[in-house]
Amino acid sequence: MRHFPAAVVLLASALCGFLASKGGVPLAWVLGPMVPTAIGSIRGVQVIAPRRGRQLGQLMIGTSIGLSLTVAAFEMIVIWFPVMLLTALVSILATGLLCVPFSRASRVDIPTAFFSLTPGGLAEMARTGEKEGAQREPVAMTQTIRVALLVCILPSLLLHFGIDGGIPQATGRSLLPLPELLFVFACTGAAVFLIRFTGVNNPWMIGGLIGAGAIAASGLVDGRVPYALYALGQFMIGIAIGARFNRENLVKLPRVSVMAVLFIVLMTSMLFLYAVLLYLATGLDLSSMALAASPGGLAEMALTAQILHLNVGLVTAFHVVRSFIVNAFSQQIFRLFKRIGLFDGVAAMLDRMAGRAPSS
Repeated sequence: MRHFPAAVVLLASALCGFLASKGGVPLAWVLGPMVPTAIGSIRGVQVIAPRRGRQLGQLMIGTSIGLSLTVAAFEMIVIWFPVMLLTALVSILATGLLCVPFSRASRVDIPTAFFSLTPGGLAEMARTGEKEGAQREPVAMTQTIRVALLVCILPSLLLHFGIDGGIPQATGRSLLPLPELLFVFACTGAAVFLIRFTGVNNPWMIGGLIGAGAIAASGLVDGRVPYALYALGQFMIGIAIGARFNRENLVKLPRVSVMAVLFIVLMTSMLFLYAVLLYLATGLDLSSMALAASPGGLAEMALTAQILHLNVGLVTAFHVVRSFIVNAFSQQIFRLFKRIGLFDGVAAMLDRMAGRAPSS
């Protein structure tokens, strides 16, 4: 009987995913399972969301998306790499500018505020932040809210404004026969194995993308994975996000949680304005640029791009580049911002706007 509540939450998650998919909800198999899992976790249930399941979910999603990549898509990624690098740096600069007001509003120190808002991996930001004196719990909670909030908002918002890139989905292509499907997953598994040695974040997602993309672009296979596997991958990601809502942290950090929502919306708005500038400067479509610049998670934004019929390869590549830079160099960037006085400068500006003497 001890595991009964967890089983009920898991069944409710599957049912919600099914109903959401039938109702045409964007990212149905992520959002549907995420909500009951989060509710169960907040209520203290030891929900079923194995870490390995999330990794396999990322592999399935990465493989599904990778099979839609072409040689032209890879060429486009190479061409736009400098813009991807710039976008990653802009997102980190936005974090640096917002972390001081977030620190004051949520009553946490600057290291905690910086690594809370930095759009990187939850575990990576909590672990790296601790080395600079950040508190693990607020960082983990804010990172969880960031991913969950953008999964809930962005797909529905973009669909509300009628944004559709017009690029056909893979659903029109034939299913891969079982031997070819096994060959694809063998290749993506090998890619994950190799990529893990680089220390890059999200090796399961990136391995799926690169492994499947390489064999699809080479013409070795032409088809798609079964929808059941695609939905299962989303389901695993959805329950993993929901399980992150730790009851203890929500009770202990209500102010941080509320301020996190407000500042994540603010950061997303700032990066959307940057996406508009990219659109005007490059001619790339605004919807793809909005997703590419957003502070959402790699797997979730790639799925959103696929649902909206956008250039999935391009959007994914933007997030891969940002993910690598943020997770590899966030500690060095934080120290650089401290050394050049960015945090002190923002604090002084806030003090002047408030009409009081600068804080020491």
